Amino acid sequence: MKFSIVIPAHNEEERLPPVLEAYASFFQGKLGDDAEILLVANGCTDHTADIAFEIAKKHSSIRVIDEPNRVGKGGAVILGVKEAVGDYIGFVDADGATSPEEFFRLYEKSQGKVGVIGSRWMKGADVTIPQKAMRLLSSRTFNWLTRILLGLKYKDTQCGAKIFSSNAWKTILPNIGTTRFAFDVDILYQLRRHNYTVQEEPTIWKDVEGSKVRFFNSSLDMFLAIVRMRLLYSPFSFVVNLYDQFLSRIVDFLRRDSLFCHAMMLSMASMVANVCNVGFQMIVVRALSPVDYALLTTFFSLFAIVARPVGTLATATTHYTSLLIKEGRSGTVKRLVRKWMLIAGVPSIICSAICIVFARQIAAAFHLDRVAPVVVSAAAIPALFLTPVIGGAMRGLQQFGWSAVASVSGAISRLVIGASFVILLYPACGWALLGHVGGSYFNLIISLIVLMLLIMKFPADREKLPSFRLYLAQCFFIQFSIALLMNGDVVFVKHFLPAETDFAKAATLGRMVVFLTASVTMAMFPKVSSAGEFTKEHRKIYLRGVAYTSVFLAISLMFCIFFPRFLHHFLFGIQEPGAALIGQTRWMAVVMGISVLLGINTSLLLAQRRFKAASIVVVSALFYYGGVQLFHGNTFEIIAVAGVANLLGLVGTTVFILKQKTEDG
Repeated sequence: MKFSIVIPAHNEEERLPPVLEAYASFFQGKLGDDAEILLVANGCTDHTADIAFEIAKKHSSIRVIDEPNRVGKGGAVILGVKEAVGDYIGFVDADGATSPEEFFRLYEKSQGKVGVIGSRWMKGADVTIPQKAMRLLSSRTFNWLTRILLGLKYKDTQCGAKIFSSNAWKTILPNIGTTRFAFDVDILYQLRRHNYTVQEEPTIWKDVEGSKVRFFNSSLDMFLAIVRMRLLYSPFSFVVNLYDQFLSRIVDFLRRDSLFCHAMMLSMASMVANVCNVGFQMIVVRALSPVDYALLTTFFSLFAIVARPVGTLATATTHYTSLLIKEGRSGTVKRLVRKWMLIAGVPSIICSAICIVFARQIAAAFHLDRVAPVVVSAAAIPALFLTPVIGGAMRGLQQFGWSAVASVSGAISRLVIGASFVILLYPACGWALLGHVGGSYFNLIISLIVLMLLIMKFPADREKLPSFRLYLAQCFFIQFSIALLMNGDVVFVKHFLPAETDFAKAATLGRMVVFLTASVTMAMFPKVSSAGEFTKEHRKIYLRGVAYTSVFLAISLMFCIFFPRFLHHFLFGIQEPGAALIGQTRWMAVVMGISVLLGINTSLLLAQRRFKAASIVVVSALFYYGGVQLFHGNTFEIIAVAGVANLLGLVGTTVFILKQKTEDG
């Protein structure tokens, strides 16, 4: 009885040779000419196919299929199965997680049956090197979903060791529609639909470094794939057909675009954080007096104004981390992060202590009759300075999934802590601020833990650390200018028009347009970072970033412009907001929209070290400050000056960027 083994391989030039040699030698000895191995090189960009051809010269049982296009693991397996001649056809991963001896044992178990699949979770399985936490979580969650949605009762659908009879393969191949991460599930589901019974067998298995599966990248793919399978064989199959006909090409393009995927990941986190922020605002605006809420909003604006220039630490850390990784200097990243954590952390702790000691004097300078908000704000200073360094390094490493987790965790903590304090303890500005600070530290701690786990794996090196003090200094003025353009309105209104307490509500709603769109800027920055060169790829990424931002912006603006009454009623409990408040909300949303587009332009210029062009932002901020000194008779004058200043910056930076010639033609 002949046995065919399909081994799909994508860029496995390092792990494949010993595995392929071992399988060829072992099965030649056990089955002789009745064994064949089909190595399918799946869209490889390295020397996997060449190495496989060389090994095949020494083993007549090996056949190599070199597929130039990347067709996914499932597509590669299907190619191999179609070429196989065995009575039983199995497939196994190229990483060697299943040994030849163990795969032969599964083959013996399959005799006389439809097929056998290896299981790492049955009693008797031997997992010699346990999976890492994230892969384990992904595997168990996915298994739970397949049980609920598809009715598959297997304990392990994803183990890369499966063997089925050729007759079973012939029956199910025409119906298999998934070639990515959910391919194994599709096979088992099709077998179940055709009333085939497959045996699950405990196996010996070890986790191998270099997995192509990434928790955050693959989880959504896997979930959507099993939802598709369930819909396809239900009364709602027309949904799948409509999707295939009208949306599939667009979605496939977007799924291949790392900028879109990372931006969506951050956007989802931003949406959750925004929901938590809405909840926080709904609670505190009802709990606090109008004076306290206006004071709270002022402190938040001050935080934002300080955080933006301090965020130059994130800009610089992201920029240099990204460049070092592109240059293959991961060890230098470790030292860079440690250095700037000390540089940012120690002074911030000292500054925090000084502010707490002199809290009364600071409160008096701001005409406050209490010191609690000053003390709480001072306690936030270390988080304000350390979070940009740690978060910037995470984004430079393009760990957007973990950045999203930290962001969501911080937002949830902010809501829970802040709401608990103002409801259960005392409805005052200081207690609400304490919730905000607690959320900031929760975000910081999670990011710090993840970053330390990441960089501790990097090799040690003694290469010279890049100095980015000059970069940092130039970024500071530009980021401070952006902060003023985006957040100065509340501070100016508080200073010139202290009686206008309702403006804080309009400003809060207007800033809703920022939350969804900021994710594109964050995802774009490390992808366009360079030492000064501007390539065609950079231009494409920038234009896609502007397009995605514009879509998110249009959605956000629609709510603020067309449904301001609903938003005020829902968020602040205002039954009939006045015409002035409605107008303020609409125009603030428009101004913030312009500011968001200016922000993405500025991000590109900073990523590419084009500080002369970015100085346009500084000029716009000076225009804003000077204009408000002259025109501050009412809130609409301040909003108008903000809009004109942001628009000048947007037009100037856009013209410069579009005139830039790419260095690669």
